[in-house]
Amino acid sequence: MSIISKFIETDVLVIGGAGAAVMSAVRASREGLSVTLVSKGKLGKSGNTIMIGGGFGVDGEGAREVLGLTDANPAYTREKALEKLVYSGFFLGDQRLQKLFVDLGPKATGECLEWAKEAGQPFHYYPASVSWRSSGAVFGRAVARGVKKGHSIAVHEDIFIAELLKKDDRVAGALGIDIYSGDLVQFNARVVILASGGFQPFSLQNSNSDMTGDGIAMGIRAGARVRDMEFLLYIPTILEPWYARGSILPFLLTFSPVLKNTKRTDLDGRELVFPPDEKYKVGPTTTKVNKALMAEFYGRGIYEQFALHGNAFYYDYSAYTAEEIRKGLREFGDSYREFHREGYYNGTDLARLAEDIIKNSKRLKVSFGNEYSMGGIVVEPDFSVPGVPGLFAAGEVTGGTFGAFRSGDGLTEMLVHGYVAGESAAAYAKRTERMLPGDAEQKAAFILSPFTRPRGMSPIEARTRLEKICDEGFDFFRDEERLAGAYRKIIALHQSLQELSVPLADRRYNLEWLNSLIVRNLALLAEIGIYGALNRRESRGTHLRADFPGVNNKEYLFSFVASVPGGLVTGIPQPGSIVYEKRRPEAYHLPLVTENYLSVADFLAEKVLHGA
Repeated sequence: MSIISKFIETDVLVIGGAGAAVMSAVRASREGLSVTLVSKGKLGKSGNTIMIGGGFGVDGEGAREVLGLTDANPAYTREKALEKLVYSGFFLGDQRLQKLFVDLGPKATGECLEWAKEAGQPFHYYPASVSWRSSGAVFGRAVARGVKKGHSIAVHEDIFIAELLKKDDRVAGALGIDIYSGDLVQFNARVVILASGGFQPFSLQNSNSDMTGDGIAMGIRAGARVRDMEFLLYIPTILEPWYARGSILPFLLTFSPVLKNTKRTDLDGRELVFPPDEKYKVGPTTTKVNKALMAEFYGRGIYEQFALHGNAFYYDYSAYTAEEIRKGLREFGDSYREFHREGYYNGTDLARLAEDIIKNSKRLKVSFGNEYSMGGIVVEPDFSVPGVPGLFAAGEVTGGTFGAFRSGDGLTEMLVHGYVAGESAAAYAKRTERMLPGDAEQKAAFILSPFTRPRGMSPIEARTRLEKICDEGFDFFRDEERLAGAYRKIIALHQSLQELSVPLADRRYNLEWLNSLIVRNLALLAEIGIYGALNRRESRGTHLRADFPGVNNKEYLFSFVASVPGGLVTGIPQPGSIVYEKRRPEAYHLPLVTENYLSVADFLAEKVLHGA
């Protein structure tokens, strides 16, 4: 008798619940196939989508020609947009994917804008930057409308997909857990699209705790290669007070017209200075470069006191009176009133926050929180996964679009990827016969194995240990000693996960059980990311080395690509079984850089911001 409770048949299985997943499902459904979309949470209300703080944009040329926006910035041409992606990715991106991002951005985002219009959701357009401001809730309602417009899309929510299933070398479905009943659900499919987002292995995220890298890890176990896993994006994020922890308000306030004279200091009161030099000034289409510059300029001072204070600093509002602080946050809230409840930003009570800032000597305790992961599964321009027939991937689960730093919009990325992946996967499904997976029962037994161990490490404890390792050695600023220590510790922790125990036998909404699977995924990705960071003895993009501050293009213009040859049926890869390759980028459209730079900031000033 099978230990799997439910079986679902479909042509195309899409794993994820936001833009990349929805666009993939919609495009595939238009080909007359049955499509099933499975989300770990509620469609459009889980993962990173709900935490969106900005919006998305395209190039001015495409906006004029495709979207009919005659006031779009004419200086921001397709050529300029491609240059920005290639250069700000520090030349590590796949230029084929970067050109797709630019060329299809207007068409893909245009479809999403139609969903938003039909759903009555506001997207504010800014001609100078050729971008639209939105919010997580607004975007979520838009993509929900997209699903309703799709043909034959079956939606299954609150199902955690734990493993991809294969028949011989081909992906033939996936195995999931119904979070509320604890039942195992098997999905059989001609083709699978992974669109489940990135990974965040730290104790503080400014997105959502759902960013556990499940799709990337499942891809590796199925035989996929991953790239650029050392590159993680960090931005100023509230650390305290506790009710606002994880909010990106500090980053947004940096560019707000209110409270502009805010200082940044370490916890001892020493000012952290962003140089006033004009060469670091961003333009309307390069504002995201500030994320990398902040990490370098503020981060170095925080790193110098890291042993004493950790990843923490202050936004110091002492230049303002108490009433000015109250007024500033009130005006900030007013600017977002159409997207959030009056007086709030993403659930944070702005009046309460103003009072707490005033009480704390007019300071707000801030950290560099992890927002996004540039690395992920290696894909072809049709978003198939090389070497793994039947598997496609789209959105943040992939690597290659942004290289070492994301200067483009994540929403544009997910929509463009889904636009292509859905059509490509549908074409694959049409020419492929259905095959029943041959490894479902074996993988189901492994998923349930923590219940068979009466004693062992708690998955919650294991995840806490993993986050501590990454907090201390793999965070926003890095050095050889901390990285080497983190690498030793993550390998030891990773191997110990063979013995995780879940003593509570009830499988219904069993978070300890779910964490036994999540921590296995995070540990695999963290091990690969730390390896890349340790062995990349330079600084590049969001990978900042205190001991190697220069951008070394002569020796390190390559991506670390990792894989477990043959994949894994079950379990944890044994020490030494992860294989690492160095892959030099191809100059498909723009020539590669050859000279070295003294710092990340100097590289960005010359290659991206010059004339911005």
